[in-house]
Amino acid sequence: MLPEQSYFIILVVNAEQILPQWRNWICDQIVHSKQCIQAMVTGHECSIWDDILDETYLDFYNYQPPINHCFMTTWHENETLEDITEFAKFSMQLEDISNLVIVHIE
Repeated sequence: MLPEQSYFIILVVNAEQILPQWRNWICDQIVHSKQCIQAMVTGHECSIWDDILDETYLDFYNYQPPINHCFMTTWHENETLEDITEFAKFSMQLEDISNLVIVHIE
């Protein structure tokens, strides 16, 4: 279950054998929630996850995303969860981690 209010998400991908359909389903859930402000991905094929999230977002809005909704994706190859959390605090001025979701995929 994803939050019903605005949130940031960190996907930590530690599995090398992930079916593309499963990865796409996860990305769909994040985008279709309409509440995710930023998705940050680290781990195996994190740049592909980032691309799929971007494509899913654009497709969801028929390549015309709303002006009043921000959705950003970043990928963090070879960075630790601590590094990414610090990035989130600094870049998004994330003061309250209660709206930070961490998903560990193993």
